Amino acid sequence: MNILLTNDDGIDAPGLRALADALEALGEVTVVAPAGNQSAVGRGLSYGRMGPDDGGNDGDLGLGSDPDDPFTVTIPHESHELGYAVHGTPCDCVILGIGAFEPDVVVAGCNAGANLGIHVLPRSGTASAAMEAASLGVPGVAVSMDVIGMDRDGLAPEDFERAAGVGRTVVERALDGDAFDHTDYLNVNVPRPDRGLSGVAITRPTPQYDMHADLADGRFALHNPLHAGMAEGDIPDEAGTDRRALLDDRVSISPLTLPRHGIDEAVFDRLSAVFEDVTDSTA
Repeated sequence: MNILLTNDDGIDAPGLRALADALEALGEVTVVAPAGNQSAVGRGLSYGRMGPDDGGNDGDLGLGSDPDDPFTVTIPHESHELGYAVHGTPCDCVILGIGAFEPDVVVAGCNAGANLGIHVLPRSGTASAAMEAASLGVPGVAVSMDVIGMDRDGLAPEDFERAAGVGRTVVERALDGDAFDHTDYLNVNVPRPDRGLSGVAITRPTPQYDMHADLADGRFALHNPLHAGMAEGDIPDEAGTDRRALLDDRVSISPLTLPRHGIDEAVFDRLSAVFEDVTDSTA
């Protein structure tokens, strides 16, 4: 089996190293990961956006400089003991890795921090990497570990060993059990390593979402009340959701699909009437 491994914490992150070691039991692992931290960039690409992270893009749009081939952009990288350190986003890495190495499965992680909820997954670089793989026709698995209350700067590969082992088993079972005949990609979240595991739950991403903001003393501040609630063990999420499973010390596995269902035809008819004379306003 050929496995492409990436992440959004960067190629030197301890979670990636732990997952690389764990996945070696399943086959050949090729690491193509961001050279630095690319957390929360979602499905962002260097192509057409800001140019690759090459130490300063000077406002370039990320399109090719060759006038004969303006739709190709070179993404800088360096060789790394684990594989390839790419100056780009997680989705850059997935596209490059799939194009260059033709993997059987793409795995992203192990992320330092859980990725939970329908409103959070689109901005997660980890989950987005798995989704990008699925969009390109390759099964994807995102693996994350809760670290709330832990010293993130002090994390070592050993802290991720259990989560990486869970991720390896999920990949193996999913492929052997034809799980990807029924779902496009999986989002896996594992409790903190200092907590016991009480089982596995097949979950839906929670719809609960909240963010607070303030402008005081000339400074903007963001506050995440759901993270605060997780730290206290007090969350509003229902049974069957990913965050509830994690707080109940269970591994959460969420089967996810690509968006395939468009807007209802009746909505198209309604909006056609709403916007029918928009161009008249330009006269």
